[in-house]
Amino acid sequence: MEEIGELLMMAVWYFGLGLIYGSLAVMAILLVSEVLGGIQRWRNKLAGERLLDSVADVPYHPLPPDNDAAAAAGEGSPPSCVICIEEYERGERCFVMPGCAHMFHRECMRKWLRQGNPTCPICRATLLVAPALAEERVSTAEDMV
Repeated sequence: MEEIGELLMMAVWYFGLGLIYGSLAVMAILLVSEVLGGIQRWRNKLAGERLLDSVADVPYHPLPPDNDAAAAAGEGSPPSCVICIEEYERGERCFVMPGCAHMFHRECMRKWLRQGNPTCPICRATLLVAPALAEERVSTAEDMV
């Protein structure tokens, strides 16, 4: 009878140790994932700032409406920045995304990137592209504007 009591006590003891070590392991995993997530957010912000600094501004020039019927139907309404919802002004310096060629106010895009968003606000395409590819895409976007 005494042996059963000792075995039961050892089982409870090992179960308790297992709970303690298991809890410590889970806390360590959560801590490591939080640290790695913070590092990734910091890298995204830094890469976004570098991207903004490396891509030249593009002046906004509205396209003329194709015909009077399209203008009357409101299809020729001026485009606006989806971040601040303000219309672009003629000649205003804008930032064109290297990956997808979507256009935004440069300062709006800076705020977007500082929040740790490494994607286009419209299509969610990643902003972090190779610099040579970014230059090629911006020159293509300038031809479109």
